[in-house]
Amino acid sequence: MGFENIYNHKAIIKESANARVNLIGEHTDYTGGYVMPTLLGFKNTIELSRNEEKKFVVFSEYFNEKKIFNDFIKSESNDWSDYIKGCLFVFFDEYKKIKLEHFNIYISSSIPLERGISSSSALCVSTFKALNSYFNTQINEKHIAILAKKVEHDYIGVSGGIMDQMVSSIGIHGKAFFLDCLNLKYELVNFPSNWKFCLVDSEVQRNLRSSSYNERFSELKIAEKELDVTYLGEVKLNKFNPDKISNPTVVKRARHVVTENDRVLKAKEYLLKDEIVKFGKLMIESHNSYSSDFEASTSDVDEIVKKSIECGALGARLTGGGFGGFTVSLIERNNFTNWYNKIKKHYPEEKIFEV
Repeated sequence: MGFENIYNHKAIIKESANARVNLIGEHTDYTGGYVMPTLLGFKNTIELSRNEEKKFVVFSEYFNEKKIFNDFIKSESNDWSDYIKGCLFVFFDEYKKIKLEHFNIYISSSIPLERGISSSSALCVSTFKALNSYFNTQINEKHIAILAKKVEHDYIGVSGGIMDQMVSSIGIHGKAFFLDCLNLKYELVNFPSNWKFCLVDSEVQRNLRSSSYNERFSELKIAEKELDVTYLGEVKLNKFNPDKISNPTVVKRARHVVTENDRVLKAKEYLLKDEIVKFGKLMIESHNSYSSDFEASTSDVDEIVKKSIECGALGARLTGGGFGGFTVSLIERNNFTNWYNKIKKHYPEEKIFEV
C-alpha cells in the first residue's frame, strides 16, 4: 500500500510524530504536577495532498479502510477517523482567516494501538505538523501540543493532560523529557550510558473512553475541591492532609498523585546524578502506588512487573493511562542479556521492545 496507490498521485506533505513511554509520573499531568516520559521509535506518519473534489478522504493503513466526509461532526461510534476530523476542526477554528481546503490524507503507523504509549497523541501531533507545513502557519512545537490536547480533551472527550502531546511534539529520542505540567516548562535530560529501558506488552487491550480513566479524573477533581487547591500538583507530600477528603477511595487516588509527584522530582535528581539503583526503586514504588492506591493495574500487569524484577530489572512499572498496556523496565546495560534471556522464558520475544 501507500499514498500513491490509494490516490493515484504523490503526496505533497509528509510529517511524523513518535509514541512515548512514561518512565514515571502517572495521572500527574492534568493535576498540574510533574512527568518524565521519553520518545519511542514507534511513529505515526501523515501524508496529504489537496483534494479537488471538495471532500476529505482519509485512508488508514492500519485499519485498511477509507473514510470520506464533508463536515467535522464527530461520529456516534467513536470511529478512528474522528481524530482526523477533530484535528481539522480545531485547526480551522483556531485559524479562521485560513480558507478551508479539502485533503486526501494517508495514515501509516508502527505504533501498537491501545497499549498506553500515546498512539492517539502521535496521530494528532503528526496531523497538525502536516497542516502546519501545508499552510506554512509557523505554529511552534508547544502550540502544536496545545492544539493536539484540545482535540483529545474537547473533541474526542478523553479527560487528560498535555504530557503525551508535549513529548510527541518536542521530545528528542534518547533523552528524558521532564515536564512541569502546570507551566509547561521542560528539560531534556540525558540518560546515563549504563542505563537501558525495555517494554513488555501485557497484551491487555485498553480503551481510555470505556475504561475507568475518566472516573479517576473526576475523583482527583473532587480531591482538589475538598483540599481547596486548584491542582493537586500544588500539594507537597509533607502538607498532604487526607482528613480533609471525605471519601476513602478519593483519599487513595489523591495519595497516589501527591506521592507520585514527589517521586518524579526525586527521579530527575537521581537521573542527573546517575544513581541508577535509587531510580529503579522509585519505579517500583510508583507501580505499587498505581496498583494499590490508584487501582489502575491488573493482575497480569502486576505479574509482568514482578517477573521483570525477578529476572534482574532494577525497576519496573505499568506505564501510560493504566488498565492494561505496556510495562517499562530499567536494566543495567551489562546485565541486559541476562535479563532478556530470562524474561523471554515467560513472554514471547515479539512482546519485548527495547527503548
